[in-house]
Amino acid sequence: MIVGIFSPLEVDLTSKIREKGIDIKVILRSDNNVEEIALLNPDIIICRNRDNIARFVKDCPNLKFVFIVEVGIEKLPFQELIRHNIRVANTSGISADIMSNYTMACILNHATKLEDDIFNMQQHHWIKFQTTDSLQEKTLLVVGAGRTGVEIAKKAKAFAMNTIGIVNHKRNIENFDRIGTIEELDKYLQIADYIVCTIPLTPKTMNLFDKSRFNHMKSSAVFINISRGAIVNEEDLLEAAEQQLFSKAYLDVFSIEPLPENHAFWNQPNIIVTPHQSGRLEDHLAKALTYFITNYVAYKEGLKMPNEVNLEQGY
Repeated sequence: MIVGIFSPLEVDLTSKIREKGIDIKVILRSDNNVEEIALLNPDIIICRNRDNIARFVKDCPNLKFVFIVEVGIEKLPFQELIRHNIRVANTSGISADIMSNYTMACILNHATKLEDDIFNMQQHHWIKFQTTDSLQEKTLLVVGAGRTGVEIAKKAKAFAMNTIGIVNHKRNIENFDRIGTIEELDKYLQIADYIVCTIPLTPKTMNLFDKSRFNHMKSSAVFINISRGAIVNEEDLLEAAEQQLFSKAYLDVFSIEPLPENHAFWNQPNIIVTPHQSGRLEDHLAKALTYFITNYVAYKEGLKMPNEVNLEQGY
């Protein structure tokens, strides 16, 4: 039995699963209706809200597989899932293309001075001999060279940028000129012109970017965070911005969302705030269900799922 937790407006999406010959029983209810789901005692749950997974594990003894239709999994009860031998898959990679587009938009905005041009246009002010910076031979440091990181590097290479990827374990990864580990991060921060954070949030990466890391950056560097707000010590980032330890920060994720109206980030001249939009894909749920089908087929055949979460490592 499969229980899908969707809003009533998305009823038609369940037909896409049935078309693949998958037997499915769907409850179109709120994610918070844990009691009704527990009564069915399902083997598989498809869900969007990760806050109730611990209750599903506790109240659904037949549960063997949880599919998350989102990418972020930091809220999962990892140890409980491991203890009950429950496998988990998500939609990692589903937003890689649009997140790489967002990243390149930030880079191009900075290099072309487009933001300055828009401001000057609003002031009816013509800047004589305005210049545009070339990206050729500029160094892009991608902290988290996963699916999204690879797409970012691929597009950066089209602009003849040098690309460096940071991973947990060194290996050759397409589109990257060099690969380093987190332990080598400070060394690469010193030479990077653009730094984009795409690494998953785990206990190891919490506050990965703190005062020390910002001190290692070039004063001309641009910092872009499209991962999770908690990967950055936001007080240290604000102080670094005020001290102009870097040129500009593009922030799409924050520890508290929505970002409070009185937050200092809004008024900091060298910080650009966007509303966690980089990974918000149009028709997300419809595309997510294709990921479910692919992973479900692998699950039924006893194979490793393409999007299986490593519960031991937390990503």
